[in-house]
Amino acid sequence: MEWSPPLICLLFGIVLTALYGWMALKPRHSGRLLRAFPRSVVPARVLVSTSLVWFGLNLWKVDLGGFSPLKNLLFVAVPLAYYLILKYLSDLLAVRGLCTFLLLAGQPVLVAVRWHGTPAHYAVAVLVYLLIVKCMVLVIYPHLWIRGLDWMESRPSRRRFCLSGGFAVALVLIVCGAVSF
Repeated sequence: MEWSPPLICLLFGIVLTALYGWMALKPRHSGRLLRAFPRSVVPARVLVSTSLVWFGLNLWKVDLGGFSPLKNLLFVAVPLAYYLILKYLSDLLAVRGLCTFLLLAGQPVLVAVRWHGTPAHYAVAVLVYLLIVKCMVLVIYPHLWIRGLDWMESRPSRRRFCLSGGFAVALVLIVCGAVSF
């Protein structure tokens, strides 16, 4: 099955809708889990392994010119990289794994909306680039995840603002994914 960019756009919109809906309906439970997430081992390993496979697939699809025969080394390099990450980065934070995954996810979303001459194209592109910058910052400073949660939870108006923004982003992704089909 080919994962088309509009499908990925739709899926990310649906996942974000579910996430923000859960955060709105279960604020205490979601707050506890989101605070525990950065130090979670299993999500970190799942996200890193998914990101490595996705990266390997992306690299497999690229024309490397004279280096194309070396693509067969990916079958060894990806599992080896996963093993080395687990062995030498046992304290890898789940936030970094999530951000790596989201950095890879930005490209198909941008491809899905590239050829639309509507203002939604620009809105989605700006949102994706903001997400990319946010992920780069969180990869470098993962402690900002907890500080961001503290800021959001400090006042109900901030929480409503953040959840509304999240729902708006999810809606834009769903609409752009549906229109791109």
